[in-house]
Parts: sequence; structure tokens; C-alpha cells
Amino acid sequence: MKKIKLMKALICSCIFAMALSFAACANHTDYDGNEEVSQTQINISEQKSETEEEQEPEEVQETTLEAGSEAEMEAESESEVEMIAEPELETEMVTDSNGPVEVSELDYDSFQSRMTDEEWEGFQQYFPLLKENAAFYYTDFGDGELLNKNGEPKEEGEYLLYERYMSEETIDINRYVENYSESGIEWKVEDIRVFDLDGDGVLELIIQWTPIGNLLILHCEKGEFYGWEIMYRGFERLQTNGVYISSGGARSNSWKCIRFDNGSWLEEVLLEEEWGEYYVSGEAVDEDTFLQQVDFYETEDVTRYEPVRCMDLGR
Repeated sequence: MKKIKLMKALICSCIFAMALSFAACANHTDYDGNEEVSQTQINISEQKSETEEEQEPEEVQETTLEAGSEAEMEAESESEVEMIAEPELETEMVTDSNGPVEVSELDYDSFQSRMTDEEWEGFQQYFPLLKENAAFYYTDFGDGELLNKNGEPKEEGEYLLYERYMSEETIDINRYVENYSESGIEWKVEDIRVFDLDGDGVLELIIQWTPIGNLLILHCEKGEFYGWEIMYRGFERLQTNGVYISSGGARSNSWKCIRFDNGSWLEEVLLEEEWGEYYVSGEAVDEDTFLQQVDFYETEDVTRYEPVRCMDLGR
């Protein structure tokens, strides 16, 4: 009996042990399965993240490309606008390219194409003076004799109506320019005008110099040359009727004309404004009468011609 009971106990123990082994295997299998599922999920998540990271640069790249395309289109549009505007700028530069020129470098042919036939003919009579350095009788505005309305020497209290400038010195263009260049100022031709100042049929040559702005007015009489120098403020806005303005400062202006008279220059005061006082031919008038005369004398400015340098044309 004892043996039978002992055998039963051994059998039960074996059965119990086997049951425990099967349970342990089952639990281990479940754990492995869960671990594989979790690892799979992790791998899927990592792959998804990698895919999103790979896709994101492409989207950014596409966005950048689109922005770049728009920027390029705008740049091309601006470039086209600049290309259209360039010719106008270039034309302006060409127009303003000459500038002041030394007398020895003047391109005379360039004036012929711009001047009228009458101006060109009048200009040529001064070529001996300009090209060959011929002498001329010279005076300046500081050497004038003051005259009253009767053409007699002005006395104190009388109105100044005329001023006569006598030519007492002979000089040539080279020495004329050098006299000022010695002071460190190089005089060049800024522009010229060819115009009959007094209607006597002889066209004067009017040269404006830079950088000071003084003017040299030249007259040809029987093969000889006469020159009168005036500061730029004394000879402004020359009109086609020969009238110009001489400015003495604020509210002090005179409307004048000048003519060559028997070897001298005679300047006449036509109108004068002096601090609220107005004169016409030396007679006091009211402001309205004065302004009517101003309007009468204003016609058109005489044409100025800028010089061209010979070397600019490869000559």
C-alpha cells in the first residue's frame, strides 16, 4: 500500500512539474511576441519619421524653388526695365559729355553743323584771332567813362545813362588766358554766341570763360579786332534784341545794351530798378510803367553753343 501511495505521489509531482513547465513556456512565448510587436511598432515609427524627414526637405525645396522662380521673374522684369531706361541715360551723358575746352583744342567744324549760315559766316571772321593768335585791342568794364543822358561827362547828382569803354591795350588770346592762369586759374571756353549786338551788320563773338564766368566780347572792324571784358553778373540773359541784364545785387538791376562806336564801346542804360525806384531812359517812372517796359524788352535768349574738343573726335 505504501508503495502504491508513494508511486501516486511521484506521478502527481511529475504531472505538477510538467504543468509548471508548460505555463512558463507559454508566458515566455507571450513575452517574446509582445516584444516583437513593440519592436515592430518602434521600427515602423522610425521608418515613418525617416520618411517624413526625407519628404520635408523636398517640400521645402519645392517651396524654395517656387520662391526662387518668382524672384528670378521679378529680377528679369527689373532687368528689362533697366534695359529700356539705359538708352535715355546714355543719351543724356552724350549730350553733357563735352564740357569746357581750351582755345587751342576747339573743334571749329563742330560749330558749323549747329550754327545758322549767318552765324557760321560771322564766326569765321574771328578765326585769325582764335587760330593764329592775332592781336586785339582790349579793355574791361573798369575803364569806362561815365556819361549823362546828353552823352557828356556825368556830374554829381546827374543820372548815369551811358558808359564809354576805350581800348588802350593790345593783347592776344594766349596772353589773355595766361594772365589768369598765372594765378592758378586755368581759363577754358564754356560756351560761345555769335550775334549782332547793335544791328550794324557785324556779328560779335561772345566767349564765356570758366571757372570764373567772365565774358570777352569781340568785334571786327576793318580787319582789326576789339575786345571788351565784362563780369558774368554784368551781362546776363542776352536777348535777341540786344538787351541784357546787369545785376548789382538784390533789387538793383539794369537792362542795358552796348554798341561799338568809333573804336570804343558805348553801353546804354535802358531801364533801372534801384530799391523800389524805377527809371526808363533816365526818367523816374512808376512800377507799372517799368514792368511794361521789362515785358517789352524780353524776347528770347540768344543761342549758346557748347564747345567740342578736337581730340574727342580723334583728330
